[in-house]
Amino acid sequence: MKAAFSASQQGYPLKDAFILDSGSTTHICNDLSRIEDVRPSTPGDYIWAGSSKVWIRGYGAVTLTTEGSQDKQALHIVNVAWCPDFLCSLVSFRLLRRQGIWWDNREDPTSLRRWDGTIIAILSERHGQWIIEDTTPFDSAFHVRMNRTKRSPQRATAMLWHKRLGHPGPSAIEHLIQQSEGVRIKGITTVQCDACGRSKSKRQIRRALRLNDEGPGERIAIDFHEYEADSFTKEKSQMLITCRNSRYVWDFYFKDNRPARSIIRLLALFIQFMKKQFNITVKVIETDNEIVTVKQEVEKCAERRSRTLRGVIKEKARAIRLDANLPWELWPEITRAAVYLYNRTPNYPNKWKSPYEIFFTRAAATNGIVTGPRRPNQAHLRAYGCKAFAMTDDTHRGKSRLQRLDPKAWIGYLVGYQSTNIYRIWIPSMAKVISTRDVVFNEDTIFNGKTEDLMDNLMHNTLEEIATWVRTVELPGTQSQQPETETFYEDDTTQEESPRTQKTRYHQGRKVVEAYLTPPPTPPPVALLVQGEVNNEDMTNMSNQSTSMTNPWAAAFMAGTESGHIGQHEGKPIDKAQVKRLLSKGIKPHRNQLPPLPTAYSKLEDHPLYEMFKEAEKTHLQSHQQMKSWTEVQASPVKRAGHQILDCMWVYTYKLDKHHRLIKCKARLVVRGDQQRNITSQDTYAATLAGRSFRMLMAIAAKYDLELKQYDVTNAFVHAAIDREIYMRMPKGYQKPGTLLKVRKALYGLRISPLLWQKEFTATLASIGFQQIPQEPCCMIKDGVIIFFYVDDIIVAYHSKQESEAMKAINRIQEKYACTGGDNLQWFLGVEVMRNRKQKTIQLSQAAYADKISQLASRQDIRHDTPMSGMELRPRSDLAEPSEINRYQRKIGSLLFAAVTTRPDIAFATSRLARFLVNPSTEHQDAADRVLLYLKKTESLALELGRGDGLEVASDASFADNTLDRKSSQGYAIKLFGGLIAWRASKQDTVTTSTTEAELLALSQVAKEAIFTSRLLKELQVNLSNPIITIKCDNTQTIRLVNEDVAKLLDSATINSIRSLS
Repeated sequence: MKAAFSASQQGYPLKDAFILDSGSTTHICNDLSRIEDVRPSTPGDYIWAGSSKVWIRGYGAVTLTTEGSQDKQALHIVNVAWCPDFLCSLVSFRLLRRQGIWWDNREDPTSLRRWDGTIIAILSERHGQWIIEDTTPFDSAFHVRMNRTKRSPQRATAMLWHKRLGHPGPSAIEHLIQQSEGVRIKGITTVQCDACGRSKSKRQIRRALRLNDEGPGERIAIDFHEYEADSFTKEKSQMLITCRNSRYVWDFYFKDNRPARSIIRLLALFIQFMKKQFNITVKVIETDNEIVTVKQEVEKCAERRSRTLRGVIKEKARAIRLDANLPWELWPEITRAAVYLYNRTPNYPNKWKSPYEIFFTRAAATNGIVTGPRRPNQAHLRAYGCKAFAMTDDTHRGKSRLQRLDPKAWIGYLVGYQSTNIYRIWIPSMAKVISTRDVVFNEDTIFNGKTEDLMDNLMHNTLEEIATWVRTVELPGTQSQQPETETFYEDDTTQEESPRTQKTRYHQGRKVVEAYLTPPPTPPPVALLVQGEVNNEDMTNMSNQSTSMTNPWAAAFMAGTESGHIGQHEGKPIDKAQVKRLLSKGIKPHRNQLPPLPTAYSKLEDHPLYEMFKEAEKTHLQSHQQMKSWTEVQASPVKRAGHQILDCMWVYTYKLDKHHRLIKCKARLVVRGDQQRNITSQDTYAATLAGRSFRMLMAIAAKYDLELKQYDVTNAFVHAAIDREIYMRMPKGYQKPGTLLKVRKALYGLRISPLLWQKEFTATLASIGFQQIPQEPCCMIKDGVIIFFYVDDIIVAYHSKQESEAMKAINRIQEKYACTGGDNLQWFLGVEVMRNRKQKTIQLSQAAYADKISQLASRQDIRHDTPMSGMELRPRSDLAEPSEINRYQRKIGSLLFAAVTTRPDIAFATSRLARFLVNPSTEHQDAADRVLLYLKKTESLALELGRGDGLEVASDASFADNTLDRKSSQGYAIKLFGGLIAWRASKQDTVTTSTTEAELLALSQVAKEAIFTSRLLKELQVNLSNPIITIKCDNTQTIRLVNEDVAKLLDSATINSIRSLS
């Protein structure tokens, strides 16, 4: 099913036209004669037209004739739906956008442009629609002006325009009418502003004239601003990129103290944006190293000019904040607005033209586009910080039509602009900043710091909704052991309370804001780059920093919801107390009956198993106290020394038994190691047990009837000492003012922790006489006792004759580490180990995993008796949506784990599907669903080991079966004692010219794997009955090439690697 816009009137005048539609998800044509390469549609395909369905009769391609900048051009679109009953033909802008075509609406008439800026179609406006192609005879009765409807000019006093533009100087106001659109000034143009007097005091310096021969955007300067306190959205610093030619400014924000990697990545994306959007190549990047010299009046010209512009932005931001009485923590919104208004304000260095006009006019001229001055339209500007009445969500969606006496708008204040018709409004009662176009302003009123309007904004909510809202905006309490009279500070890393933090205090475990409500985290609208490239901090973790008011009415609502219903048991609603009583009686819920895990500490208080998770937190912290994982230090010396301070977070999980029933709740403190600077993969790489080695060990255990005992090291990482100086903040719920933690042990989350633990545990085993297997670092052997481990999961394999030696080794390990377990091996890395001692077999099953990932399938009606069909999958012609890519990658990633662990029957299908990870189509999604459903249907299949003798190796190839690149497919399998331990099904890296060559490459690949396997068996002291390895191959010519000296033109290294097996 696809969505498109609809029309219902008879005799529609644009029936033969092709209309550009930004809401349609597919191209539509109602004229069969225009469609080429018509193919039938799938039965049941349709689109919505209003409340009715319009059936799709087929698909094909259409070539449109468009008006170019100079002559006619052809626009070819594919996958066009033929709908003869549809009233017009549509061209989906969403699909064009995926092809790199963008809609330029900066001038009339608007146009479609390629990525390089060249025009592919000039649009005309008829009957309220944008037309790409129209063969309908022009009827003057239906004529509509081609000019879009513009805002009428705004008439206001000079003082009001002074506030709207962010407090520019009087000369800028004088030139405003000539250099802007939509501006009318009543009265004289002089202004007297107290906010300007308070914010623009500065020293006088001599400025030298700067000559700039570069074009717009070719020379840029970067400047950094750090602010004394974090914002509510956790921004810590700002970066400004300035075009030297036009003085146009772009602003970006950092949450991670501006590491070099983030800065370089952002600059690379900015340069790419300038090239694609404006066809401008950045040639020079200036920076001033942020050093203030002794005599500023004799600084280098670049530095002085950069600081001058930096000061203008700061002055504007300071002035609009002081005039609007906005809280300091909104500084990202304030500085964004300052940059936005600066770019649209005429200034003296630009000869009283705005940076906006200079940049866009010169950029157009650089690309050969003849146009007049592109002056900014100021008609949408309003006095910064003025009161705004923003329409509520329910009113906008029509959900509150029956609540006729409720307010229809929130009371907020203007804090920024997202576009010329979308405003950024701070809503104190909702504690957040929203973007909306449905807003009315009162420019005579600004924010006064009071919150009496909050109660009025809640009049349209029910009691349950208010209770939910209170729970949402309140922070969880601090540690319950703290006395109620103790005072806490907002910044848990400072010792002294600053004037800023004195506005915030804690009362009865909840944060109270005495002067105003503050907005919750809202992602910064970076206009140019993809959101998240710089600000990549976990939003879930940030949500803990939102604040709320504690009023008597809020406390009353909270008291009434503490014991509310949280779920059902046997069809009846239950509350937290009843859940606790059920668990105390020994009733263990199944995995499918458990509530979702809390995703953050802030979500824990309302969780049904709150008490169990809270107890798990305390137990976890006690274990760290016993291990001396950290020491408490004062924050001030650490900050003065410039050390990086890492965040930490709680991770919650359930521990289940073999029947998937709850044993206990677990909580683990994890350090935000992703925030660490100057850490490379070479410094942190830690080897882990390979799946092939695990299967080999299981085959050996099955063949020789070895005992398999499993142990788990409690808090394994913290047994390893840290080899560097690391500091972190105290865990949420257990903070102390002005205190940090100096890390002493390798905590979970640190990038170096896995490597430190591997070194620690390997050294321990070596000290008691175990020797490391060269081919497998995570496997060690001593006197027939084999120990292999994966992080903190340890398996001890030994024959009953070596039980005393094995027990000695286990006791030595338990003397040093706290270990649990000692039972027979049942689960390892999500793989169920089923053993039959009588038949000397071991079966490896992932039935539970197959059942779990089958839920990722989007469709359940797909045939899935085999992993894949005989039809070859082709690449997608257009671009997939990010959500489609993410969903497909989750499917393939889940399938790959099964394919390389216990399910060789899906290896080839999964390998084929993995080729389309970047741009999957609907056919690829269906093919992935087929494998998922096949895996679910055959979940009872297991990998059996132990029913055979010796080592068996085989390879095969399919010559040039990939039609796109003519590469061949190859596969191999290695069996040890009757069970598969290694396999592969993939496409060869090179193009082969014959079946023999393809078979030889596959044979070479499996020969290398067989050599590795034989060496590993030798190190494990396993002797095969036949030391000569025979590789099975079904190509006679390939066998002859290997056995005879006729391979003159073939790679001798390939032949020698195969012959070395004999």
